[in-house]
Amino acid sequence: MRSEDTGFSAEVARKLVGISYRQLDYWDKTSLLRPSVSQARGKGSRRVYSFEDLVELRVIARLMAVGISLPAVRKAVRYLRSHFADVVRPLARLALVSDGKRVLVNSTNRKHLIDATAEGQIVISFSVAPIARDLRAKVIDLRAPRELRARVGSRTYTAVLTPDLELGGYTIAVPELPGVFTEADTISSARRMVSEAIALWREARAETPKRAAR
Repeated sequence: MRSEDTGFSAEVARKLVGISYRQLDYWDKTSLLRPSVSQARGKGSRRVYSFEDLVELRVIARLMAVGISLPAVRKAVRYLRSHFADVVRPLARLALVSDGKRVLVNSTNRKHLIDATAEGQIVISFSVAPIARDLRAKVIDLRAPRELRARVGSRTYTAVLTPDLELGGYTIAVPELPGVFTEADTISSARRMVSEAIALWREARAETPKRAAR
């Protein structure tokens, strides 16, 4: 499975992009960038972002980091989406140029730049491609399983924690104990859940001979 073939919860998206939850929530509610996999639709629902959503979020964050105001970013985003309709997710695919006041983009024939905000002078430029590469590497690292050791009785067991980037938390397995699976929201709670699951497994195995003897 490629790193981008998945959904990302709002918390994971926020951490990968490097923005606050307040920004993520505000950008969604004001339609600057809404999650394309699943949108929050009331109590109990949750936002799920695609990999290209993450790239666009990082582009927006980068533009603001070099001094572009939020209203100027909104104007640029509207322009890109309306004038580059033939480009799927233009904010995640086009090369952008900024001087801290305006955002320019290469025209489709790449012969000239188009001002998407109508202010300023060209000084700073950056490509979206390195942003996507950096995010892809971070996703791969964040998804990597990690090991946790738990001592139960006189033995130490190794559990494998696999992060769930869409739902949050971890799915947990103990490879040497078939059928021992559990889930946890945090590493600290995973330690407790693993110890409890192993203890239950050991109790069940200890009771099996007794039942057979009867």
